[in-house]
Amino acid sequence: MRRKDKEITDKNEIEDILSTAMVGRLGTCANGIPYITPVNFTYDSEASRIFLHCANEGRKLENIRVNQNICFEVEEVTNVLVKQPTCASSVAYRSVILFGRIKILTDLNAKNEALQKLASKYAPQNPKVPFTEAMLNKTNVLEIEIKEMTAKRSPVKPAITDPSKK
Repeated sequence: MRRKDKEITDKNEIEDILSTAMVGRLGTCANGIPYITPVNFTYDSEASRIFLHCANEGRKLENIRVNQNICFEVEEVTNVLVKQPTCASSVAYRSVILFGRIKILTDLNAKNEALQKLASKYAPQNPKVPFTEAMLNKTNVLEIEIKEMTAKRSPVKPAITDPSKK
């Protein structure tokens, strides 16, 4: 990371960003052509995995079948910092970028478990009922195994000058 002063190294803060972000961006690449897709997702901190779902066809799946290496990004924008002149303006944010390998889950129990996690995140008010086999066969569930991850924030977190406040 070029700007070490913006780096987030606290695992709890990184997991907070991954757990609360509502949209992730999945980057795939096939035949030298990159493709980015905004997706709903859930983060499993214990397994260090990202889960998402998609249709049974489309460019994202075509790319994954060719190349399982991916990049995934989430961010939390908290404020626009307007300054004069305008080019001095900035955005307050926290973000995570990770690299990993993605696979299509075929085990119905694993698919159900991942879809339950997605449902808990996006529709917590709904009752927890298992998905039927027909439902599970109508959707793909993707699992990202995280290999490398970085996170950063802007503006830079203020330095603590009073040792008693650490």
